[in-house]
Amino acid sequence: MALTALFLGSPSVAPAAVVARWLAGGNRIAAFWTADGHDNLWGYDRRLARVAPQWSIGRQLEAAEVPVVRVPRLAGWSDGPRFAREMGADVLISAYFHHVIPSAILDIFPGRAFNIHPSLLPRYRGPTPLQGMILDRATDAAGATLHLLDATLDTGAIVAQTPVAFPVKPPATGYAIALAHAAAGLVDHIPAFLQGRIEARTQDEAAASYVKVVPAKAFVVSSDLSADEVAWRCGMMPYFRPPAIRELPGRDAIGFDRVLGPRTGAAPRARWFSGDFDAADQRVRVRLRWNGWRRMDRWRFFWLLRQSPVVLKAPEVTARAP
Repeated sequence: MALTALFLGSPSVAPAAVVARWLAGGNRIAAFWTADGHDNLWGYDRRLARVAPQWSIGRQLEAAEVPVVRVPRLAGWSDGPRFAREMGADVLISAYFHHVIPSAILDIFPGRAFNIHPSLLPRYRGPTPLQGMILDRATDAAGATLHLLDATLDTGAIVAQTPVAFPVKPPATGYAIALAHAAAGLVDHIPAFLQGRIEARTQDEAAASYVKVVPAKAFVVSSDLSADEVAWRCGMMPYFRPPAIRELPGRDAIGFDRVLGPRTGAAPRARWFSGDFDAADQRVRVRLRWNGWRRMDRWRFFWLLRQSPVVLKAPEVTARAP
Protein backbone atom coordinates (compact mmCIF):
# COMPACT_ATOMS: atom_id res chain seq x y z
CA MET A 1 0.00 0.00 0.00
CA ALA A 2 2.04 2.94 -1.30
CA LEU A 3 1.04 6.30 0.15
CA THR A 4 1.91 9.92 -0.51
CA ALA A 5 2.51 12.13 2.51
CA LEU A 6 2.63 15.82 3.19
CA PHE A 7 5.47 15.90 5.72
CA LEU A 8 5.82 18.58 8.40
CA GLY A 9 9.05 18.55 10.36
CA SER A 10 12.39 20.04 11.26
CA PRO A 11 15.97 19.22 10.26
CA SER A 12 17.05 16.82 13.01
CA VAL A 13 17.99 13.18 13.23
CA ALA A 14 14.60 11.73 14.22
CA PRO A 15 12.70 13.29 11.27
CA ALA A 16 15.57 12.23 8.99
CA ALA A 17 15.18 8.62 10.11
CA VAL A 18 11.39 8.84 9.71
CA VAL A 19 11.67 10.23 6.17
CA ALA A 20 14.22 7.57 5.19
CA ARG A 21 12.03 4.78 6.55
CA TRP A 22 8.90 6.17 4.84
CA LEU A 23 10.61 6.39 1.46
CA ALA A 24 12.23 2.97 1.83
CA GLY A 25 8.75 1.50 2.26
CA GLY A 26 7.87 2.51 -1.30
CA ASN A 27 5.95 5.63 -0.26
CA ARG A 28 6.25 9.17 -1.59
CA ILE A 29 6.48 12.64 -0.09
CA ALA A 30 4.62 15.41 -1.91
CA ALA A 31 6.45 18.17 -0.02
CA PHE A 32 8.32 18.75 3.22
CA TRP A 33 7.05 21.75 5.16
CA THR A 34 9.39 23.21 7.75
CA ALA A 35 9.04 26.25 10.01
CA ASP A 36 10.61 29.38 8.60
CA GLY A 37 13.46 31.00 10.50
CA HIS A 38 15.52 27.89 11.38
CA ASP A 39 18.51 28.46 9.13
CA ASN A 40 20.82 27.43 11.98
CA LEU A 41 19.25 23.95 12.04
CA TRP A 42 19.61 23.58 8.28
CA GLY A 43 23.24 24.66 8.57
CA TYR A 44 23.73 21.95 11.19
CA ASP A 45 22.12 19.44 8.82
CA ARG A 46 24.47 20.42 5.98
CA ARG A 47 27.47 19.81 8.22
CA LEU A 48 26.00 16.47 9.26
CA ALA A 49 25.59 15.51 5.58
CA ARG A 50 29.38 15.64 5.13
CA VAL A 51 30.01 13.12 7.91
CA ALA A 52 26.91 10.92 8.17
CA PRO A 53 24.77 11.60 5.06
CA GLN A 54 22.32 8.83 5.94
CA TRP A 55 21.18 10.98 8.90
CA SER A 56 20.84 14.24 6.96
CA ILE A 57 17.24 15.07 6.17
CA GLY A 58 18.36 17.56 3.54
CA ARG A 59 20.31 14.82 1.76
CA GLN A 60 17.34 12.42 1.98
CA LEU A 61 14.91 14.96 0.52
CA GLU A 62 17.29 16.05 -2.23
CA ALA A 63 17.86 12.46 -3.35
CA ALA A 64 14.09 11.85 -3.49
CA GLU A 65 13.50 15.19 -5.27
CA VAL A 66 11.14 16.33 -2.53
CA PRO A 67 10.55 20.10 -2.41
CA VAL A 68 11.32 21.79 0.91
CA VAL A 69 8.86 24.60 1.73
CA ARG A 70 9.62 27.04 4.54
CA VAL A 71 6.25 27.99 5.93
CA PRO A 72 5.13 30.82 8.25
CA ARG A 73 3.22 30.10 11.45
CA LEU A 74 0.37 27.94 10.24
CA ALA A 75 -2.27 29.44 12.51
CA GLY A 76 -1.94 32.77 10.68
CA TRP A 77 -1.26 31.46 7.18
CA SER A 78 -4.52 31.90 5.30
CA ASP A 79 -3.21 30.12 2.19
CA GLY A 80 -2.01 27.09 4.14
CA PRO A 81 -5.15 24.94 3.74
CA ARG A 82 -5.26 25.62 0.01
CA PHE A 83 -1.63 24.66 -0.50
CA ALA A 84 -2.07 21.56 1.67
CA ARG A 85 -5.03 20.45 -0.43
CA GLU A 86 -3.14 21.06 -3.68
CA MET A 87 -0.44 18.62 -2.55
CA GLY A 88 -2.80 15.73 -3.31
CA ALA A 89 -1.35 13.75 -0.40
CA ASP A 90 -3.02 10.73 1.16
CA VAL A 91 -1.76 11.46 4.69
CA LEU A 92 -0.20 14.21 6.75
CA ILE A 93 2.76 13.23 8.95
CA SER A 94 4.23 15.61 11.52
CA ALA A 95 7.58 14.83 13.14
CA TYR A 96 9.19 17.41 15.42
CA PHE A 97 7.31 20.24 13.75
CA HIS A 98 7.41 23.57 15.59
CA HIS A 99 3.88 24.89 14.91
CA VAL A 100 0.43 23.91 16.08
CA ILE A 101 -1.42 22.59 13.03
CA PRO A 102 -4.81 24.34 12.67
CA SER A 103 -8.09 22.51 12.16
CA ALA A 104 -8.46 23.96 8.66
CA ILE A 105 -5.49 21.83 7.57
CA LEU A 106 -6.36 18.78 9.68
CA ASP A 107 -9.84 18.70 8.14
CA ILE A 108 -8.23 17.93 4.77
CA PHE A 109 -6.92 14.66 6.26
CA PRO A 110 -9.76 13.25 8.41
CA GLY A 111 -8.39 10.27 10.32
CA ARG A 112 -5.23 10.48 8.21
CA ALA A 113 -3.15 13.13 10.05
CA PHE A 114 -0.43 11.68 12.28
CA ASN A 115 2.17 13.04 14.68
CA ILE A 116 5.27 11.44 16.20
CA HIS A 117 5.80 12.66 19.76
CA PRO A 118 8.97 11.96 21.80
CA SER A 119 7.35 10.57 24.96
CA LEU A 120 4.97 7.83 25.94
CA LEU A 121 1.69 9.73 25.77
CA PRO A 122 -0.40 10.77 27.56
CA ARG A 123 2.56 11.64 29.78
CA TYR A 124 4.59 14.71 28.89
CA ARG A 125 2.46 16.34 26.27
CA GLY A 126 3.62 19.69 25.00
CA PRO A 127 6.61 21.17 23.19
CA THR A 128 9.42 20.10 25.56
CA PRO A 129 8.77 16.54 26.74
CA LEU A 130 12.40 15.43 26.89
CA GLN A 131 13.46 18.44 28.92
CA GLY A 132 10.59 17.81 31.31
CA MET A 133 11.54 14.16 31.71
CA ILE A 134 15.11 15.15 32.57
CA LEU A 135 13.98 17.64 35.20
CA ASP A 136 11.58 15.08 36.71
CA ARG A 137 13.93 12.12 36.17
CA ALA A 138 10.91 10.37 34.65
CA THR A 139 12.83 7.78 32.67
CA ASP A 140 9.77 5.48 32.54
CA ALA A 141 8.05 7.95 30.19
CA ALA A 142 10.85 7.75 27.62
CA GLY A 143 9.89 6.61 24.15
CA ALA A 144 8.01 7.65 21.04
CA THR A 145 4.29 7.73 20.23
CA LEU A 146 2.47 7.76 16.90
CA HIS A 147 -0.92 9.38 17.40
CA LEU A 148 -3.70 10.97 15.41
CA LEU A 149 -3.69 14.75 15.29
CA ASP A 150 -6.72 16.59 16.58
CA ALA A 151 -7.64 20.16 17.51
CA THR A 152 -5.72 20.14 20.82
CA LEU A 153 -2.05 19.51 21.46
CA ASP A 154 -0.91 15.87 21.70
CA THR A 155 -4.33 14.55 22.74
CA GLY A 156 -5.26 12.43 19.71
CA ALA A 157 -5.82 8.69 19.86
CA ILE A 158 -2.66 6.56 20.06
CA VAL A 159 -1.87 4.36 17.07
CA ALA A 160 1.41 2.85 18.32
CA GLN A 161 4.12 3.42 20.93
CA THR A 162 7.71 2.28 21.39
CA PRO A 163 9.44 2.59 24.78
CA VAL A 164 13.10 3.61 24.62
CA ALA A 165 15.51 2.96 27.47
CA PHE A 166 16.64 6.30 28.85
CA PRO A 167 20.25 6.24 30.09
CA VAL A 168 20.40 6.05 33.86
CA LYS A 169 23.95 7.39 33.76
CA PRO A 170 25.34 10.20 31.58
CA PRO A 171 25.94 11.00 28.85
CA ALA A 172 22.53 11.04 27.16
CA THR A 173 23.78 11.54 23.60
CA GLY A 174 23.04 7.99 22.47
CA TYR A 175 19.40 8.43 23.48
CA ALA A 176 18.83 10.76 20.53
CA ILE A 177 19.83 7.97 18.14
CA ALA A 178 17.76 5.31 19.90
CA LEU A 179 14.76 7.65 19.87
CA ALA A 180 15.24 8.32 16.14
CA HIS A 181 15.21 4.59 15.41
CA ALA A 182 12.00 4.21 17.45
CA ALA A 183 10.34 7.12 15.65
CA ALA A 184 11.26 5.67 12.26
CA GLY A 185 9.77 2.30 13.14
CA LEU A 186 6.45 3.89 14.05
CA VAL A 187 5.68 4.95 10.48
CA ASP A 188 5.38 1.27 9.58
CA HIS A 189 2.09 1.29 11.53
CA ILE A 190 0.44 3.95 9.36
CA PRO A 191 -0.54 1.68 6.43
CA ALA A 192 -1.76 -0.99 8.87
CA PHE A 193 -3.93 1.56 10.66
CA LEU A 194 -5.42 2.89 7.43
CA GLN A 195 -6.21 -0.65 6.32
CA GLY A 196 -8.03 -1.33 9.58
CA ARG A 197 -5.56 -3.95 10.77
CA ILE A 198 -4.83 -2.02 13.98
CA GLU A 199 -7.01 0.32 15.99
CA ALA A 200 -6.15 3.58 17.74
CA ARG A 201 -6.89 3.86 21.45
CA THR A 202 -8.10 6.93 23.30
CA GLN A 203 -5.60 8.53 25.66
CA ASP A 204 -6.15 8.15 29.39
CA GLU A 205 -6.73 11.69 30.60
CA ALA A 206 -6.24 10.65 34.22
CA ALA A 207 -2.61 9.85 33.42
CA ALA A 208 -1.99 12.91 31.24
CA SER A 209 0.61 15.58 31.93
CA TYR A 210 1.77 18.65 30.05
CA VAL A 211 5.11 20.42 30.28
CA LYS A 212 6.66 23.49 28.72
CA VAL A 213 10.20 23.98 29.96
CA VAL A 214 11.97 27.31 29.57
CA PRO A 215 15.62 26.17 29.56
CA ALA A 216 17.07 29.53 30.59
CA LYS A 217 15.08 29.31 33.84
CA ALA A 218 14.91 25.58 34.44
CA PHE A 219 18.30 24.36 33.20
CA VAL A 220 20.38 25.33 36.23
CA VAL A 221 22.38 23.71 39.00
CA SER A 222 22.66 25.40 42.36
CA SER A 223 23.33 25.02 46.08
CA ASP A 224 19.72 24.11 46.83
CA LEU A 225 20.04 20.82 44.89
CA SER A 226 21.55 17.62 46.25
CA ALA A 227 24.88 16.41 44.90
CA ASP A 228 23.06 13.53 43.23
CA GLU A 229 20.70 15.93 41.44
CA VAL A 230 23.60 18.16 40.37
CA ALA A 231 25.35 15.09 38.92
CA TRP A 232 22.19 14.06 37.05
CA ARG A 233 21.58 17.49 35.53
CA CYS A 234 25.22 17.98 34.55
CA GLY A 235 25.17 14.64 32.76
CA MET A 236 21.82 14.86 31.01
CA MET A 237 21.09 18.52 30.30
CA PRO A 238 23.99 19.21 27.91
CA TYR A 239 22.06 16.96 25.51
CA PHE A 240 20.03 20.18 24.97
CA ARG A 241 22.11 22.91 26.56
CA PRO A 242 24.58 23.05 29.44
CA PRO A 243 22.93 24.05 32.72
CA ALA A 244 23.90 27.42 34.16
CA ILE A 245 25.61 27.40 37.57
CA ARG A 246 23.79 29.84 39.82
CA GLU A 247 26.73 30.16 42.22
CA LEU A 248 29.15 30.88 39.33
CA PRO A 249 27.42 33.55 37.21
CA GLY A 250 28.24 33.35 33.54
CA ARG A 251 29.54 29.76 33.75
CA ASP A 252 27.81 26.60 32.50
CA ALA A 253 28.36 22.95 33.39
CA ILE A 254 29.05 20.31 30.73
CA GLY A 255 29.61 17.39 33.10
CA PHE A 256 29.99 16.25 36.68
CA ASP A 257 33.46 15.58 38.03
CA ARG A 258 33.06 14.28 41.58
CA VAL A 259 31.93 14.82 45.16
CA LEU A 260 34.71 16.53 47.09
CA GLY A 261 33.36 15.81 50.57
CA PRO A 262 31.05 17.48 53.11
CA ARG A 263 29.87 21.05 52.67
CA THR A 264 32.64 23.47 53.63
CA GLY A 265 30.88 26.82 53.63
CA ALA A 266 33.65 28.12 51.36
CA ALA A 267 32.83 30.41 48.48
CA PRO A 268 32.29 28.89 45.02
CA ARG A 269 35.48 28.70 43.00
CA ALA A 270 36.00 28.53 39.24
CA ARG A 271 39.15 27.23 37.54
CA TRP A 272 39.91 26.93 33.84
CA PHE A 273 37.89 23.79 33.27
CA SER A 274 36.16 23.04 36.56
CA GLY A 275 34.19 24.71 39.31
CA ASP A 276 33.59 23.86 42.99
CA PHE A 277 30.60 24.81 45.11
CA ASP A 278 28.51 23.57 48.01
CA ALA A 279 25.45 21.59 46.96
CA ALA A 280 22.66 21.09 49.49
CA ASP A 281 24.42 18.12 51.11
CA GLN A 282 28.02 17.97 49.84
CA ARG A 283 30.68 19.99 48.08
CA VAL A 284 30.93 19.12 44.41
CA ARG A 285 33.14 19.73 41.41
CA VAL A 286 31.64 20.14 37.94
CA ARG A 287 33.26 20.48 34.52
CA LEU A 288 32.84 23.91 32.98
CA ARG A 289 32.05 24.78 29.39
CA TRP A 290 35.02 26.15 27.47
CA ASN A 291 35.53 27.70 24.06
CA GLY A 292 35.33 25.03 21.40
CA TRP A 293 33.35 22.56 23.55
CA ARG A 294 30.20 22.88 21.48
CA ARG A 295 32.09 22.20 18.24
CA MET A 296 33.87 19.18 19.68
CA ASP A 297 30.62 17.82 21.12
CA ARG A 298 28.87 18.25 17.77
CA TRP A 299 31.51 16.33 15.86
CA ARG A 300 31.54 13.60 18.50
CA PHE A 301 27.80 13.22 17.95
CA PHE A 302 28.25 13.23 14.17
CA TRP A 303 30.81 10.45 14.46
CA LEU A 304 28.47 8.44 16.66
CA LEU A 305 25.79 8.81 13.99
CA ARG A 306 28.24 7.70 11.33
CA GLN A 307 28.66 4.42 13.20
CA SER A 308 24.90 3.85 13.44
CA PRO A 309 23.10 3.15 10.14
CA VAL A 310 19.52 4.24 9.60
CA VAL A 311 17.25 1.19 9.67
CA LEU A 312 15.36 1.30 6.38
CA LYS A 313 13.01 -1.63 6.92
CA ALA A 314 11.53 -3.62 9.73
CA PRO A 315 13.58 -6.69 10.71
CA GLU A 316 12.27 -9.94 9.34
CA VAL A 317 10.56 -12.16 11.88
CA THR A 318 11.56 -15.80 11.74
CA ALA A 319 8.89 -18.25 12.84
CA ARG A 320 9.95 -20.46 15.71
CA ALA A 321 9.41 -24.15 15.68
CA PRO A 322 6.72 -25.34 18.14
